[in-house]
Amino acid sequence: MTYNSKKNIMGMTAGIVTIAAYIVYAGTGNAPASGDIQSWARLMLIFIGIGVVAQIIVQIVFHIAFAIGVAVEENDKHGENTKKIVNSTMIEDERDKLISLKSARIGYICAGTGSVAALIVLAAGASFVVALHIVAAAGAAGSFAEGCANVFFNERGVRNG
Repeated sequence: MTYNSKKNIMGMTAGIVTIAAYIVYAGTGNAPASGDIQSWARLMLIFIGIGVVAQIIVQIVFHIAFAIGVAVEENDKHGENTKKIVNSTMIEDERDKLISLKSARIGYICAGTGSVAALIVLAAGASFVVALHIVAAAGAAGSFAEGCANVFFNERGVRNG
């Protein structure tokens, strides 16, 4: 498995854990009243902040663990060879950029579809809280789909065109 695939899987795992924490928190009676859109928005913003911090921590720990893994694998006493391997692995080339673009397109399609679905639900008479959760779920699904596509393209390969 490639470095980029492992990095994306770690990021997706952190995202899933954050979403699960939000669902557990909101589902255990800690949720605001169903008509209080400001409280729901604040709660979602808090969990978005928690998710961002979790992503940063996970990526830092991943990079440290990756460097340690390369060092152990190479049995390098001075760290020179390890430094070269880690640096060469993290370089982004044209293939990585193409994979990122194709993956981002898939993520944007999911997020955009969810946003349109939220508008349809609002037009049908649902509450703002339902629409807010649809938009948030669409963003999470788009991010997850982008990560899955990135892993798929990194492992399987991608064609230009």
